[in-house]
Amino acid sequence: MYNEREFIRAVKQSFEMYKIHGARSTAKLKPIHKYFADVLYSIWGKGFDYHYIGVDSKEMTVSGKYYPKDIDITVTHKGIAVFCLGIKFVTSNYKQNSNNYFENMMGETANIQATGNLPYAQLIILRHKTPYYLKNKQRTLKLTA
Repeated sequence: MYNEREFIRAVKQSFEMYKIHGARSTAKLKPIHKYFADVLYSIWGKGFDYHYIGVDSKEMTVSGKYYPKDIDITVTHKGIAVFCLGIKFVTSNYKQNSNNYFENMMGETANIQATGNLPYAQLIILRHKTPYYLKNKQRTLKLTA
């Protein structure tokens, strides 16, 4: 089940991976995806499969009404998706991209839920003070959580 201390630990680990590997790397997603896959396992149990970016697993592509979508975490039963969770972990430039996040999340949700009875939830994680980086300035890795 959900445990706030473990959730914060997973977010901190994800942020550390971001600092080491950079914004484009999927390494920052592994700790937070693993945490939520474990939470979903505690809810759904052994009879289900869990697809997420992890050491021994990967995201699953789910057919949407308008386009197929790689889902961050998908719970399946006998190969059929029964629950989907999208995760956005914003580490910088939120102000610049805030409308894009909202519109993309709404579009993803509508695309998946329009296919029928497939629950699709979204989680967005924002830093308390999200930095803004200009393209013409050098960025250091002295970031703080």
